Amino acid sequence: MSVKLKTLFISTVSFLLFLTITICLSYLIFFRFIANIENTGVNNSFRTFDSILDREEQAIKRTSLDWAHWDDTYNFMTDKNEEYIKSNLVNQSLQQLNLGFIILLDKNNKIFYEIDGDIKDRERNILIDKITNIRYRKFFNPDRIDAETGTIYAYDRLFIVSEAPITTSDEKARSNGTLIMGRYVDKDLMSYIDKTCKANISFKGLPGNGHSLSEISISRSYDNINASRNTKDINEESSILVSMSIERDAQILAINYLKVFGLLYIAAVIMILLLNNRILDKYVLKRLKVLDDFIERVRKTKDTSLRLILEGNDELSKIAGSTNNMLAELAVANNDVKEMDERFRLIMEATKDGYLDLDLAAKKLYLNKEWKQELGYSSKDESGLFYEHFSKIHPEFIEYLNDNYTNIINNNDELFDITYKMIKDTGEIIWVSERGRIVNRDSSGKPTRILSIVMDITERKKYEEEILFLSYSDKLTGLNNRAYMEKQFEELDKDKYSSYFIIMGDVNGLKLINDALGHKMGDKLIYNVSNEMKKICDYKDVISRWSGDEFIILIRDREKYYVENLIAKIKQACDSIKDFPISISIALGYAEKDDDNKESEAVMSVAEKRMYRNKLIEKKSTRNAITSSLLRTLHEKHSETEEHTMRIKNMSFKLGKRLGLSQDKLDELELLGLLHDIGKIGIPEQILLKPAKLTDEEWVIMKSHTEIGYRIAKSTLELSHIADEILSHHERYDGTGYPNGLKGEDIPLLARIINVVDSFDVMTHKREYKSAKDMNYAIEELKRCSSTQFDPYIVAEFLKLLQEDNKGGQL
Repeated sequence: MSVKLKTLFISTVSFLLFLTITICLSYLIFFRFIANIENTGVNNSFRTFDSILDREEQAIKRTSLDWAHWDDTYNFMTDKNEEYIKSNLVNQSLQQLNLGFIILLDKNNKIFYEIDGDIKDRERNILIDKITNIRYRKFFNPDRIDAETGTIYAYDRLFIVSEAPITTSDEKARSNGTLIMGRYVDKDLMSYIDKTCKANISFKGLPGNGHSLSEISISRSYDNINASRNTKDINEESSILVSMSIERDAQILAINYLKVFGLLYIAAVIMILLLNNRILDKYVLKRLKVLDDFIERVRKTKDTSLRLILEGNDELSKIAGSTNNMLAELAVANNDVKEMDERFRLIMEATKDGYLDLDLAAKKLYLNKEWKQELGYSSKDESGLFYEHFSKIHPEFIEYLNDNYTNIINNNDELFDITYKMIKDTGEIIWVSERGRIVNRDSSGKPTRILSIVMDITERKKYEEEILFLSYSDKLTGLNNRAYMEKQFEELDKDKYSSYFIIMGDVNGLKLINDALGHKMGDKLIYNVSNEMKKICDYKDVISRWSGDEFIILIRDREKYYVENLIAKIKQACDSIKDFPISISIALGYAEKDDDNKESEAVMSVAEKRMYRNKLIEKKSTRNAITSSLLRTLHEKHSETEEHTMRIKNMSFKLGKRLGLSQDKLDELELLGLLHDIGKIGIPEQILLKPAKLTDEEWVIMKSHTEIGYRIAKSTLELSHIADEILSHHERYDGTGYPNGLKGEDIPLLARIINVVDSFDVMTHKREYKSAKDMNYAIEELKRCSSTQFDPYIVAEFLKLLQEDNKGGQL
């Protein structure tokens, strides 16, 4: 479609759309406005009708009151004299009063006298029936003096009626009857009502009783509005339907105006479209044709030196200028492409990367000479290179490459990035990364030409493999770490036919080793245990360090007896590890994948429960062994320590008994006497056994034996209750001791006892760094340091104990 036709089509569619929207908005806004005006007119007509009817009712009411409250009428109801009838109850009176009938009722609501003018008998009968019938008339009330007015509908005619109680002129006598006056709405009154209300009004009686007052109901036709509403009669019942028919003058006038406006609007728009088309053809389309012819000429000649000239200063002249600038830029770009091609050729020559142009249809391959030299291609032509290239791909990657190329073909991918191995002419195997794109496909979508860059990434692969190894290995033991094992479990869970066991182990006493000897010794323990596992397990078994002191062994496709035998060997090997102050042991538990435990997590959970059960069974013996091992290690580190601890144990027990300690406290005191210096197993022997005075640095290390001992005791259930006493046995009574500077009775009682006994024993026995003092010297020193270093009460009791033992010959 030409630009001219497109422009005409767009203009026409825009016009029609605008016209449609305009018409819709006009109908939506204008005609809604007209409807609101009409609704207001209907309401006004009904209000006018009500006003006229009310005025007529009031006129009859005044007349009825004048007659009813008249002595002559009152007397007539008593004697029914003929003179009153001749003077008043005649047709001439009806005409003068503009009435249709006069009816007088006695006290029993029976007709006393009537004059009905030109009312037809059937109308008269229904009127009298409605007035006198008990369903429509209230009971006679002789005390009422005011009149009631309203309407009655009978035989397609509307009557205006007023009823007034008959009494004397002074209104003091009780009523002796009722005067009823009325008229029907005749043609003259209806004509007046229609004219005043600007509507054709009709009335209709509603059958039955009990109708409620309704809202105005409105319906519309093209040229009329029909509205209706029921109204109340004299008995306050909504039994009369008032209908109005009003001509829709505003609606009809508005439609006529819209038609005229629409025709004028369409004519104006058509003229504008024709004028626009002529202007567009002259100032736009012809110039566009010149531009199109020029571009076609450039396409055919490929001459970027051509230039286009369009007069004017509008968008088309700017397009012509932009076209000329584009041609100039293309000329520069062509030169840039030539330079880039030359630069690319030089870069490929300067690097060892390969450039491949693979023609799959012709089975030819172009390779740059640098890559040929790098891999040692021997073929001279492109057909030979095609087959030689694929022969240099490592055999284990042939299937991998086939799968990748198949995926590329099936997914219609243009770009690809693959990594594989190739074999040089020297036999060296290298990793290569090939990135490229499919540039041509045949009619079935299969690639026919592929361009790619190939580079040697062998060094990068080695680095990646090293990183992968480190990410899946435990740095301390060289075993697989938890991340590696979790990946193995994920793979196992994918294979529902896999068969395996999981062994879980927990090294006993690691925390104690860390607290007593430091984390280096703890690391050594973990390392030694892992080495034993490596020696014992089969090369197919997967060993990993799960957490600090926990190990996991994954065993695939083995029988149960192999697993149980392996556990026994690991336990025996751990028991034989000797380079530590405590006996080394490990708690082990295993589980097998079965119908109840199909997921690795469930198998692990069972293995862990069994491991902890094994740990609980061995717990007591292990702790007793740990305590014995600690004492043995302490005695081995210093030949005098064992004698020293036994003397402290015995002497502190005697002193504690003298102080009145309970048996539980005496037991704790004996244990404290044995183990108060247990922290010395963590002190280097060159400091512990140094004969000369310790340096400041060495003294700081020596004083740390209280904290080491505290940590050891806290780590051992059987010793945890004396941990605070071990920590505090070098505190001084005056607060100058170590490690926490406790003072007075803040120092645990048992620690204060050990402090006195230990100091006395040290003074009276030889050490590597001093000779023994005599008894008197030690006693005087205890007295001198009482209240500073020692608890004065304990010193006093201890001296009494010494005196008693001296008398008994026990010292």
